Amino acid sequence: MVAASSYAQTDVVLKKKAVSDSVLTNNREIILPEPFNGQKAMLALFPGRYYNLTRSYKNEMINWTCPTCKAKQYEDVNEDNGGPFPYKGGVATRLMNIMDFKDSSGMQYKVISFNHSEFDEDGMQTSRFTGGLLGLAKFVLTDGGWKLRMYTPAIKAYGAFSQAPTPKPLQIGQDQYAFVLRHTNGPGGGPFYTTLYLIAGMNGNYQEVMAAYGVEKSGGDNEDGHFSTWTSEYTVPASDKKYFRDIVITWKGTYHTDDLEPLPAEVTKLIKKGKKTGKFTLVQRFVYKGSKGYELQPGSQVTVN
Repeated sequence: MVAASSYAQTDVVLKKKAVSDSVLTNNREIILPEPFNGQKAMLALFPGRYYNLTRSYKNEMINWTCPTCKAKQYEDVNEDNGGPFPYKGGVATRLMNIMDFKDSSGMQYKVISFNHSEFDEDGMQTSRFTGGLLGLAKFVLTDGGWKLRMYTPAIKAYGAFSQAPTPKPLQIGQDQYAFVLRHTNGPGGGPFYTTLYLIAGMNGNYQEVMAAYGVEKSGGDNEDGHFSTWTSEYTVPASDKKYFRDIVITWKGTYHTDDLEPLPAEVTKLIKKGKKTGKFTLVQRFVYKGSKGYELQPGSQVTVN
């Protein structure tokens, strides 16, 4: 994994603050003044104890605990789940990014993403195969200020070292945006595999609607250094669909016959006998299927050289 563990270079012993169980309420009434301030939005959502430990890298957090909250287990895509959230020992919540939008009617809105990890007195984020628990909140600009419109305090855990990947917006329909997470993980020395996850707003909540597995690979554990590697790009082709348009993912890479096991069968079956290495392209199409989310369609396009 490219990311390293995050730690605080400080001698301060951090503390946490007890908050009410309203932090988990989806339909909260919050209005913030213009101009929008992401960290103030975070404190409105999670009114815990704020610290700014920024030195050579940004490290701001809100530490909190919720004795009256009903903790719930959330899935970690690493299959190494942490404890129920909110964590018994406390939570450290960090603002990840602020995304700006304006729809066709002129309405302005912002979506903020945030990462939960277990509280640590030194401000550390560790645990190699534990992801960061992702949450999202949407604010719309009204005459009275920035009003909370959609709020999902926790979705799933992604990434490594208790740090979720930063979501990137992707337009998938008319005035409809979803958020892509590029999750990469693997053992020390590799190989490292990337899965693309898509988060979208549905029925008043943000939830995962697509997972495209193994779309990138780097490094490997072959003693001779003969690795198959590939990268990928995703697009949303023009469509008559108003919402949840098709998503196309294009893989481009190099295969080596000493490292064929990770490759899709559609690629390996087209490799000519006796050829040790070459290039390949794989084009996948994902189509939205309602409550099932996006599903990979059969008949991927493949070229092998």
